This record gives sequence, structure tokens and C-alpha cells, in this order.
Amino acid sequence: MALVSQSVESATIGVTRSGSVMFAPLDDNSASAPTNVLQGPEWAARSRSLGANWMLLKSGGPTTGGLVPPWMDVDPQTSRIWFVTTLPTLCGARVSWSDDDGRNWHSNPKVGCPGMGSERVLEGPAPRKGAKPSGYRHVVYYCGNGTDVAPSKLYCYKSLNGGRTFTFVGGFPDPPSTSATCGVSHQAWPGVVGPDGVLYFPLDLCGNLAVAISSDEGATWRRLPIAATDIQDLYVTSLAPDASGNVYIAWVAGSGHGPGVEGSGLPYLVVSRDHGRMWSKPMMVAAKGVQQVLHVAITATRRGHVALAYLGSTDGGATFSGYITEFGDALTRRPVYWSAIVNNPSQPLMSGSRLQTFGDRLFFISAAFGPNGTPWAALQCAYESLCPNERVGVVARLAAS
Repeated sequence: MALVSQSVESATIGVTRSGSVMFAPLDDNSASAPTNVLQGPEWAARSRSLGANWMLLKSGGPTTGGLVPPWMDVDPQTSRIWFVTTLPTLCGARVSWSDDDGRNWHSNPKVGCPGMGSERVLEGPAPRKGAKPSGYRHVVYYCGNGTDVAPSKLYCYKSLNGGRTFTFVGGFPDPPSTSATCGVSHQAWPGVVGPDGVLYFPLDLCGNLAVAISSDEGATWRRLPIAATDIQDLYVTSLAPDASGNVYIAWVAGSGHGPGVEGSGLPYLVVSRDHGRMWSKPMMVAAKGVQQVLHVAITATRRGHVALAYLGSTDGGATFSGYITEFGDALTRRPVYWSAIVNNPSQPLMSGSRLQTFGDRLFFISAAFGPNGTPWAALQCAYESLCPNERVGVVARLAAS
């Protein structure tokens, strides 16, 4: 485990082909939280020493609106680094990218509007019969909700030239429909591009798990149910495809309503082997002794090789530590997984009593595989003995014993 620097509201990680570890966002603002005005500039950082030392990258970003944390991602095939920063108007984003481990950057100053909630850049091959990219091997998408706090629409924009220009391609209402029977908003979160070019987005439909799928670069969508559950946490890091096209979703089921297992906020995993049409029975995947989980992130690489990162509690939710769980083959009939705690249990990362308010939230964490198959996790330490009086980025890897 390594501490990075002062962080803000989320933690994203990626590893380039050269082995450089990327973390974002770091915050260059000294405003005290919670103020609802944690405005940038917000930066990405790079380590070439497995987290022992970090360099602040010069890409940075404009001063943000403070409501939506930046998103960073490293594509495992192209090794391109993406860094997305919400504009001060909260209408669209600046999209930056680097193809040389962050030494040089290019930027598109304004992409999308509206569309600022749960923003993310996605990339992948063009689908069969889809428009083909030029100058860059993948189709690039920017997707985001109009707002996270009221019914709006999920907007997606597409670039066929590596991010230099984007065009609106479509979306769907978010929530997709109103229901007097459930009383809970239907929520859509930006997802991923499969190796076949299909878009997969996780959905919370009245507390039940579902998926939105587009096979035509976002122009039209199908929404398919997955499991009857009580979703406590589902976000932009909840879905991942492996290299063979199997799709995995991880989420946190709410108190007393776990699918098949009584629990209190525990992580579950499902997999589809047929591009989202059929899904496996949900499986609880917490490390031994973990009683409650906050946030979960999933990543996948070769066929069946899956890893999850989450904040877990062994003391009834009083404190939370970081965990990484890895599957060697999640597609077997009885998959085996192993887990490790990230931090010293005597120095937890977060307190269960810490209020999640604007300017002092933890939106999401993330996970990624390095080129050698090592799983990495990005987490945060908030105002504990390990990080007194501040919120600090945490990077960890599950090393072979």
C-alpha cells in the first residue's frame, strides 16, 4: 500500500504497458470541506516505483465546478491515459489524453452539454456494422447524466478520431420511467465497451439490478433485468468485460436484502457469458470476516480473471479498511477467490460515522490490472490516524505471496 497525496471525492487508477501506475484526482485546492466548492485545478499523478514515489503531471485541468470529481482511465490495449474534468459551468467536460505516460498531453476543451453527472470516457473497438475510427484504433465515448440529484437523461457522445471531436449519439431518460410501486428512481451509470464494441451500462431499476446494452454505438438501447436485489451501491466502476467478452457486474446489496444471503451491505458478483442476455446467480464475494462494505469496483483482463476493490468493515460499520479480492477463473462452477486487506487493521482508512456531504464525499473507488496481471486498487484514507486532518489517496496491489 502507498499513500499518494491530498485527494478529492474519488479515486481512479490505471497501469500503462510500461508499468507506470496512474492515480487521480489530486486536489490543488486548500478549501476546507465540506463547503460544496472544492474546485480545481485537479491533477493526475504517476509512479514508476510501484507507488513508492509520485510525480504530479502537468496536464492538470481547468478549475472545476466542485460537484463532480474528475475521471481518469488507462486503456489496457492502447495504454492511452484519459483525464476528464467537469467545466465550471457544470455543462460538459474538458477531455485530455496522453499516449506517452503523461509526458505530453492533448485536450478537447469542451465535450458534451448537458451531461456532467457520473461522467466517464469509454473506448473500445467499433461494433460489427458500426462506424470505424480513423487515426486511433478505438471509438471513444464521453457519457454522463444531466444531473445526479433529479430525473434527467443519460447523454453519450462519440468520437471517431481519438477524442479530437465528438458528436451526440443518443441516450435514454434517467430514470427510464416512473413507477408508483417502487418509489425509487431508476438510475443509469456510464459503463464500458466490450471487446466486440457493444456498450454495457449498469442500471438500478427500483433497487433491482439490470443492464442497458447498445450494439450501435449508443444510438439505440435495450434494458435487460439481471437480479431481484436491494442495491445499496452501484456506480461507474461496477461493470467490466474480460478479453473474451464475458461481462461481470459487482454491487453492494443493502441491509437484509442480499440475493440468497441475509447480510448488511455486502458485495455480490454476477457474470454473463452471452453478451448480457443471461446472467449467473448472484454470489457474495466479501473477504472472510467482512460484515459490511462501502463501494465496490471491478476490473477484468483475460478470460475469467477478475478483481474487486472495496472498503470493508469487521466491526459492524464503525471503521472501514481497504480490500482487494481476486478470481483466477470466475467462470468455473465453484469459483475460488482470495482476498487481502490493504492497510494495517489498527489503522483503518475511513470511519463509518464520517458524513458524506458535498465537498467531503467519496463518490467511488476503482480497480485495474497491470500488464503482468497484478490487480491494483485506488482508495482513500479520510481523517484517520493514518492520514490525520486530511483526505489522502491510497494505492495498493495484490502481490503474489
